Amino acid sequence: MKVYKNRKLCLVMMMILSAMCLLSGCSSKSDKIDKDGNINFNFWSIFPEGDPNYEWMLSVIDRFEERNPNININYTGISFWDYFTKITTAMTDQAGPDIYLQTIKDTGDRARGGVSMNLTPFFDDTYNTGEEFFFSQDILPMTYKENVYGVPYSLDNRVLYYNIDIVNQLKDTTDTDWTNTKVGQKTGTTITGKPSDLLDENGNVRAPQTYDELLAYQELLTVYKSGKITQLGFDVNIGNFKIENLVFTHGGDFFDAEDNPMVSTNEGVKKGFETWYELTHTLSQAKVNAFVDTAGDNTTNLFWSGLVGIIVSTNEIPWQNDALGDSKINLGAAPVPYNNVEENRYNFSGGFSLELSNRLSKESEEVQKAAFEFVKFLTSEEIQKEVLTVTGNMPANKKVCDAFIRETEDPVKKVVFNEMDYRKPYQYIYDAPNWFGEVQNSLTDYVSDKRSLEETLERIQSAIVQLKETY
Repeated sequence: MKVYKNRKLCLVMMMILSAMCLLSGCSSKSDKIDKDGNINFNFWSIFPEGDPNYEWMLSVIDRFEERNPNININYTGISFWDYFTKITTAMTDQAGPDIYLQTIKDTGDRARGGVSMNLTPFFDDTYNTGEEFFFSQDILPMTYKENVYGVPYSLDNRVLYYNIDIVNQLKDTTDTDWTNTKVGQKTGTTITGKPSDLLDENGNVRAPQTYDELLAYQELLTVYKSGKITQLGFDVNIGNFKIENLVFTHGGDFFDAEDNPMVSTNEGVKKGFETWYELTHTLSQAKVNAFVDTAGDNTTNLFWSGLVGIIVSTNEIPWQNDALGDSKINLGAAPVPYNNVEENRYNFSGGFSLELSNRLSKESEEVQKAAFEFVKFLTSEEIQKEVLTVTGNMPANKKVCDAFIRETEDPVKKVVFNEMDYRKPYQYIYDAPNWFGEVQNSLTDYVSDKRSLEETLERIQSAIVQLKETY
C-alpha cells in the first residue's frame, strides 16, 4: 500500500508539472526553436544604430533570412569602444550572443576556456580553413588542440602611405642636405647622399625603403615657421604604426617557439626599440606634440589636410581617399620599410573572427548547422566584397582578395592587397595574455628617457616571466 501511495503521489506531481509547462510554454525542445519551428539566434557586432555601417549590416541579415526563411537573426550592435567590455561578460550568459565578432588573436584562449565552440565538424570540401579560402596566418591563432574555433571575418594590415606632392619636395635637396641629417651622420648609415637615385619610373621621389631613409625623410620634410612646425615629415603617433612593425621588420620576435620570452636577448627586438627611439628623437618632441595636438582626436586628419608627408596606417586609407572626391590627395603607397631584407618583410596584422557560443554545443545538430550557415554567409564572396567596399575593412576571404588584386588597376590599392601576404600578428601567449601591456608601458618610459634600452628590455622580460609564473 505504501508503494502504491508513493506512485500515486508521483503521478499527481507529474500531472501538475505538465500542466505548469503547458501554461508557461516550457518545452523539452531547444529555446532556439520557436513553436513555428523557426530557429532564432542572437548576433552581436561592432556596428550600432547610428554607425555608417549599421544599415548595411541589417541588409546583410535581411538577405540571409530571405534565403533561409526558418532562421531568424536578432541583431545587437555595440560601439567598438564598448564592445569588448560588454561581450566579455555576455558571452557565457544564457541571454548573450550565440554568434559574435571577436578578435582573432585570442580565439584560442576562448577555446581553452570553453567559451567558443569547436567549428571543425562543420567544415567540408566546399568550405574549410584551407589556403583556398583563408590566409594561414589568420587560422593559426584560432586553432586550439588541432581544432578551429573561429572563422576569419575581416582583417587589417599596415602599409606606408605618402603624399606624393609633399615627398617630391626632396627633389630640391642636395647631397649635403642628406648627409647632414642626423641619420646621415650615423655610423653605418644607408644614406648615400644621392637623392637623384630615389626617383621612381614616373619621375616622383619614391617611398623610403629603409628606416634610415625614413629618418631622413622625417627630418628633411619637416618645415618650421617662427619656431613652430607647419609641415611634419613623419611621426610614429600619426596613423597606426606599431612597435611590432619595427621588431618584425628587423627580424625579431618577442617569444621563441616554446612561447618563452626572449625580449632581452633577441637582436631584432633591440634594433626595433632603437629605431623607434630614433624616430621619436629626430625632431623636438615638444614641437611635434604641439603640432599633433592641432589635429584633435584623429591624427590622420593631418595627413588628409596635407600637413604630414608620410604615415604608416591600416588598409582603409585608399578607399577613404576615394571618398574625398575633389579633395583627395596625390596618394602613394609602399611596404613598411624592411631594410631590403626580404626575410624580414612583415607588417603587423589584426582582425576580427566570427565565433559561436559554446552554449550551442548542447543544442541539436539542426540548430548548430543553422548558426554555422550564418557564419558561412558572412564570409561568403558576396558579403566579403562588401566588407571592403562598404566598411573599408580588408576581406578575410582569400578568393575575394585575390580577385581584387586581379581586377584593380589602382597602384596604391595593389600595394595594400599585395602586402596581405606579408602580415604577421603578435603572438598570443596563453599564460600571459596581457603581456603586450608590459611592452607598451616600458616603451613609453624608454622614449621618455626614464630608462636605458637594456633596462627597458630587462624590465619587460622580467614582467612577462612573472606574468607566466603567476597566471
